[in-house]
Amino acid sequence: MLPAGELEAAVATIEPVAVAGPFFRTVAFKYLRAAGRVAPNILSGVPGGERGGRYNQAGGARTTYIAESAETALSEGIRPFLGSGVAPALTRPLVMLTIRGELHRVLDLLDPRVQARVGTHAAELVAPYLLDALKGETATQRLGRLAYLSGRFEAIRGPSAQRPAGHTIAVFSERVVAPSKLEVYDPDGILTEELPK
Repeated sequence: MLPAGELEAAVATIEPVAVAGPFFRTVAFKYLRAAGRVAPNILSGVPGGERGGRYNQAGGARTTYIAESAETALSEGIRPFLGSGVAPALTRPLVMLTIRGELHRVLDLLDPRVQARVGTHAAELVAPYLLDALKGETATQRLGRLAYLSGRFEAIRGPSAQRPAGHTIAVFSERVVAPSKLEVYDPDGILTEELPK
């Protein structure tokens, strides 16, 4: 990844792309248990902002991670827990959600030209980051911060670290504006949340 100053300049030259759903997200059941007729924090980015993730540092931008396939969402939701070595045969209850909509201002790291422009490659984008994040901002978090601060992007699309050929999207929840729209799909009307708010 380019150093911060060069990376900021590179991000300013990248054209956003549109990505259409459906998208998918797994959420721990404990977050939905008391949801009633609303689904707080499914798309808000609050939990991701507090804990951090591949493209956002803990305490940074509110970020919601979604996937372009149900299989990728499930892999992303389960594998980190199974791979922790703490309880290799047990997982917390997860709920699979479908998210309808589309995003119009996406930094697409699946494009090799975009990867070259920011000085990265697929291996860096899926490399383990958690231990490095404990020491400070990682390269992918720096990219996420600069993309967010530029105001030009509402999301970053990249390869899945948990499922080869899978794609994930880190959505900066506070940056989603019309005509972009994301909404939790629930034909029963029990879970309702959408962006923009």
